Amino acid sequence: MIKHIMQRIKAFTVLTLAAPASTNAALEVIGSGYARTGTDTLRTALNELGYKTYHMKEIIQGKLLSDIHDWIALAENNCSDLEVLRDLFERGGWTATVDFPSTMCWEALMQIYPNAKVVHTERKSGEEWWDSASNSVTIIHAKFPINVMNRVLPFWRTKREMLNSIWSVCAGKKVSDSDPGWPSVYKSELVAAYSTNNDRVRQVVPSERLLIQDHSKGWTSLAGFLGKDVPKIPYPHRNTRAEFIRFAHRLSAIVVCAVVVILTLTVYTFKKIGQLSNRGKKKKTD
Repeated sequence: MIKHIMQRIKAFTVLTLAAPASTNAALEVIGSGYARTGTDTLRTALNELGYKTYHMKEIIQGKLLSDIHDWIALAENNCSDLEVLRDLFERGGWTATVDFPSTMCWEALMQIYPNAKVVHTERKSGEEWWDSASNSVTIIHAKFPINVMNRVLPFWRTKREMLNSIWSVCAGKKVSDSDPGWPSVYKSELVAAYSTNNDRVRQVVPSERLLIQDHSKGWTSLAGFLGKDVPKIPYPHRNTRAEFIRFAHRLSAIVVCAVVVILTLTVYTFKKIGQLSNRGKKKKTD
């Protein structure tokens, strides 16, 4: 148990990993749907179909700090730096991407990868999307334990900056999860952005390149659209709100354990330093 906790603590405290070597892989699937529209379900399904899929989870689990810096810059230049965008995916060998932050740049990605297909996910209404997003992804950095991690761990602090940059692009103005009344004060702007994005996808993407994925229909439409065989396993359904809450609770437990371990080690270290100092003074007296 202790070994498992220490492994999890190490995973959360590492600042970054070396960037993988470029593989010159090309994106084949571009997800255009906002977070909390079934993007993790889509990620899992695409991986099962043989793709290597980029998602916010990959950034967190891989501690991809260089990616975060790139996304902050792309948010500032409205995804106009196509070379940075291309390198971001090709250095990791990703062949599909869904969820934020890449949803912010789906039109630019279509330019870079003209043969890629677009898979769009959405909820039944803007209100339904808001009900999910406002109780999960928009507030995660303002709640314990992430709010603590924001202050003490550079990776999480920079990730928070990236998320605020993404929400600023969506809202059409600079916003932050530290603003009074966040996120409700920006509900109208964010729901409008969500709806506008759904409409924009239908307007811009040629019909032969676009699939509006209905997860309730399972594998048939997705596999057929991408020219893949239908897997012999049930279609996934991932990251429901209940799962998101459980993840937050597990994260809280890990952080609490990390704090206890760090404090224990700190007290022990200072105690040992004090003992050594006292021994030194005693020798000088003798």
